[in-house]
Amino acid sequence: MKRWEIYLDMMMELLVIAAGVVLLIFVVPRCLGFLWPFVAGWIIAMIAHPVIEYLEKKIRLPKKFGSVILIVAVVTAIIALFYFLIRGIVTQVLLFVQGFPDFQKDVMDQFEFFRQKIEAVLMILPPAVQNQLDHVVQAVGSGIASLVSGIGNYGVSHAGSMAKGMTNGLIGVVVMFFSSYMFLIDREKIIKWYRKSVPEVVKHKINIFLHNTLGVLGSYCLAQLKIMFIIILILWIGFKIAGISYAFLFAILIGIVDIFPILGTGTVIIPWAVFCIVTGNITRAVILLIVYAVCLILKQVLQPKMMGDSMGISALTTIFLIYVGWKIGGLGGMLLALIFGMFIINLYRLGIFDRKINFFRRRIEMLTINSETEEKEKEKE
Repeated sequence: MKRWEIYLDMMMELLVIAAGVVLLIFVVPRCLGFLWPFVAGWIIAMIAHPVIEYLEKKIRLPKKFGSVILIVAVVTAIIALFYFLIRGIVTQVLLFVQGFPDFQKDVMDQFEFFRQKIEAVLMILPPAVQNQLDHVVQAVGSGIASLVSGIGNYGVSHAGSMAKGMTNGLIGVVVMFFSSYMFLIDREKIIKWYRKSVPEVVKHKINIFLHNTLGVLGSYCLAQLKIMFIIILILWIGFKIAGISYAFLFAILIGIVDIFPILGTGTVIIPWAVFCIVTGNITRAVILLIVYAVCLILKQVLQPKMMGDSMGISALTTIFLIYVGWKIGGLGGMLLALIFGMFIINLYRLGIFDRKINFFRRRIEMLTINSETEEKEKEKE
């Protein structure tokens, strides 16, 4: 091949790879978001199937009607669980929105008291240091004020879209219910069609892919969700004991923050406890620190047992993925970059990219040989 043909061949291959990356990052998530009731219905069906299989063995019901009754009962129970969870969150959010003016005033009053306490402590420092720290405290105060005001403005400006979203969500939940039911009813037909239509070689590749790639991702995400629910429960109990308003809502928000790499419950609870100590609320500060210690110990104990080596990537790679995700998409990008990185690394270990790697290796070797040939021809001339 001539040099320009090799370059053209490599450029076309790179365009195909770039198109695949764009498809995976931008198109597939949008499609999954658009078809979320069916995706959620399939997940619910996967969760419900082992329960239904177990109950069919234990409860002797006529085969024709027994399966239908068990499917409806299990799916209804799972959806009811999600319903009460979402209902609790929505109730807390609505109460928070209703009491937001009082919450905003209380936060600003507490911070003003905090600022006065800090200024009293700073009086013993040199004037230059006092001025610098005073600027820092004022900047933090302005940031908190803008954040609290921004939350209120966001809630008011997006109230209409939230109402529309709840309507669409209700329709989606209905579709999810029926799709999960139909997935379970037609499970044997789907499996029969799959076994009949898909070649054995393709099925083997799919099984390896599901076990080694999606299986690893699924176990990682499931372990993270289990840990998150345990952390949320501990936070909720601790916040209730400490007499914190909207305890369930704050527990969920901090539990979500705890999922993100590098961050954790301490990112929120430690500054909160320091704030309570400075403002004189020692009891609440002690409870918050105890809750943080319990969360930290439980996470250190549970994480290795639940997750093990499911991530399968080195610490340096993890830090790199976290940084890239943070720069691209903030906190959500950190988590998605880690999951996406695990996905790609496991595909590489399965040898999915071997053909592409060998392709570019051969083309580079061909370019090297062509260069050497051209040099020899020049020497002869």
